[in-house]
Amino acid sequence: MDRAEAKQWIEKTCGRGWLYLVDEIFDKVPPGIVIEEVFQKWGHLHVTYSPYDEAFESFLFDIEHLSAGLCEICGKPGEEKMHDGWSIARCPRHALLPLNRF
Repeated sequence: MDRAEAKQWIEKTCGRGWLYLVDEIFDKVPPGIVIEEVFQKWGHLHVTYSPYDEAFESFLFDIEHLSAGLCEICGKPGEEKMHDGWSIARCPRHALLPLNRF
């Protein structure tokens, strides 16, 4: 998955709020690492990649933690919430908007 595909998927399924985090991830991909997926899971931005890299894994952990406190729709401060059985990260303004579940 390249940067454009990842950003398109996140925008389609979540919104624009985490797009800059996707850019940060792709800006710091070490040589030889292949990004396989970028997606929302349990109200966090998740990335699968190979092969394993300890430093990159630590960086991704920090990004995932940061994403849980940002609205996936607009990028403003938010929090994890349950909505229609899904864990999401939303600000108060977007908390009750319908989910973008493809």
